[in-house]
Amino acid sequence: ELDFTNEYGHVNVDALCNNIDRLALVRDLTNLHHFHHWELAFADIFTDRGGFDLNVGNPPWIKINWNEGDLLGDYDPLFVIRKISASQLAVMREETIERRSIRGEYLDEYVAFEGTQDFLNAFQNYHVLKGTQSNLYKCFLPRAWTFGSEQGFSGFLHPEGVYDDSKGGQLREEIFRRLRYHFQFQNGLNLFPEVAHREKFSINIYGHQFSDDFIHISNLFHPSTVDASFEHSGMGPLLGIKDDENNWNLKGHLSRIILVTLEILELFASLYDEPGTPPLQARLPVVHSRQIVEVLRKFAAHPKRLGDLEGEYLSTVMWDETNAQKGGTIKRETRLVESVGDLIFSGPHFYVGNPISKTPRRICTEKGHYDVVDLATIPNDYLPRTNYVPACNPIDYQQRIPRLPWNKSRYVTNYYRLISRFMLAQPNERTLIACLLPPQIGHINTCLSIIFKDIDSLVNMAGFFFSLSFDFFVKTTGRGAIPGLVPSIPFLGKVQCIMCRALLLNCLTTHYAQLWEECWDEAFRQERWTKNDQRLDNGKFS
Repeated sequence: ELDFTNEYGHVNVDALCNNIDRLALVRDLTNLHHFHHWELAFADIFTDRGGFDLNVGNPPWIKINWNEGDLLGDYDPLFVIRKISASQLAVMREETIERRSIRGEYLDEYVAFEGTQDFLNAFQNYHVLKGTQSNLYKCFLPRAWTFGSEQGFSGFLHPEGVYDDSKGGQLREEIFRRLRYHFQFQNGLNLFPEVAHREKFSINIYGHQFSDDFIHISNLFHPSTVDASFEHSGMGPLLGIKDDENNWNLKGHLSRIILVTLEILELFASLYDEPGTPPLQARLPVVHSRQIVEVLRKFAAHPKRLGDLEGEYLSTVMWDETNAQKGGTIKRETRLVESVGDLIFSGPHFYVGNPISKTPRRICTEKGHYDVVDLATIPNDYLPRTNYVPACNPIDYQQRIPRLPWNKSRYVTNYYRLISRFMLAQPNERTLIACLLPPQIGHINTCLSIIFKDIDSLVNMAGFFFSLSFDFFVKTTGRGAIPGLVPSIPFLGKVQCIMCRALLLNCLTTHYAQLWEECWDEAFRQERWTKNDQRLDNGKFS
C-alpha cells in the first residue's frame, strides 16, 4: 500500500499525480489552461460577504461551434479566403495536415473544443441552460447569480436570444425572478461597429434576491433615451421607432417605461407561447409603450389561434435552396418560363398583398438585382422571371413536392397558398410580407407557404395577413422568422369585406381566375373604395 503523505501528514499531490495517470492528466491540463476558481481566488470575499456585491460585464457573444476552417487558415489562407464545400474541405484538410505536419496541433484544438462544449453542456454545471444552444454569454448569468452576495446585483450587456428561445423557458424563469431592468436596443446607430446594424441586444440588471416585477423598455437606439424616459413628465405625443424625418427616434417618453408583472407575463405567455406555459417562462415581446400592452390584451382575448386548426392546414418551406440543388431537384437559372410549373418564387418576387411586385433582372447575382413590375402594363397571363427552375424531369420534380397530410394523393402545389417571406423585417415599414400564390408555382425556403383545407379560410387569413393589425402583432414578437410564430397567430372567422379586399389585391392575372370564381359573392358588389380616385370605379366589382 502506497503512502502519499509528507512528514507533516499532508497529502503529497505530486506523488499522487506521479502514480495515478488520471490525476497526472488533470495536473497537466491545469498547467496548460490555468483554470480559474472564483471561490479559491477570492476566498476572503466569499468568507466575509458570501460573494460579490456587483458583477458587471459584456460577456462574449460566441456560439461554441467547431470551425476547423479558421484553424487550418493559420496554415493555408485559402481556407479563409475561399468558400469551400464540405467535400473540398475534407480533401484539403488531409493535404494540409500532412504537408504542414500539424496533426498534433489539429487534434489538440479539437479535444479542447470538445472538452469545452461538454463542460458547458453538462447538466451538473449549467442545469438552467438545458436544451438551449450553447453561447458563452448565457453561461455568465448563472455564474454571476452563484457568485453574488445575498444583497448583490449584476449587470450584463448581452443578445436578446434568451428572451425568445423556444427551449429557454427554464432559463427565463430564473431570469425573470431576478431581473430588475431590461433595456432592449437595436444597433441602428452602430454603437458597436463590429456588430450588424440590425442586431438586437439588451442591458440587463439582475438582483440576486427574487422580485415580483421588472422595468422594460424596448426599441432603444441610444442609452440617452433611457434617462430621458425616466425624466419625462408623461405629457406630449409618443413617437414610434422613427420620427417624422425618418430618423431613429431617440426621444424618451414616460409611456415607454413598462412595469412587467406576473400578470403581464401571463398575458405574454397566452399570446406567444404553447398553451399551459407558466408565466415565468413566457417569451418577452418587443412592447414599445404601455398603450400597446392594452392592445395585446385584445389579441389575447380572441379564443382561437391557427394552432387550434390541427390537421386543417399545413405550412412548408418547400425547396431548401442548398439541399434541393445538391439533390438535383432545382437549379440556379435566371430566365423567363413558359410553364407556370417551372416558376419558383423567392422572397423579392412579392410584397404585401402583391404577388407580382418584382422580377429578377436577366443577370441577378445580388439582392438589389430586381425590377419593380408595373401592374398597369402587364399582360393578363404575365409570369415574372425566376432564379430557379426544376433540374429534373417533370415527373420526378412532381414526385418530390410535399404532399398534404389530409390527402396523400395531392401535392401542395395543387392548391392556392398563402405565402410569406421567411425572415421578418422588424425595422422595416412592414414586417409581415405575404400574398396569395397560384397553383403549380414552387418556392424556395426563403419563403413559407400555408395551405388550408378550406378555401374561405385561406382567403380570409390572407386578408388579415395583409392588415396593419396582424403586422403589428408580428412586430411585437420581435422574432426574426415566421415559422415558429404561425401557430400563435389569431384565427378569425369569415369576414366578407376582408375576403373581397384580399381577392382584389391578389387576383391580378388569369392564374387567379379559378380562385376569383370560387370565392365570388354577390355581396362583394356592395363594397366601395375608401378613397375618391378617377381610376377607381365604385360599384363595378365583377
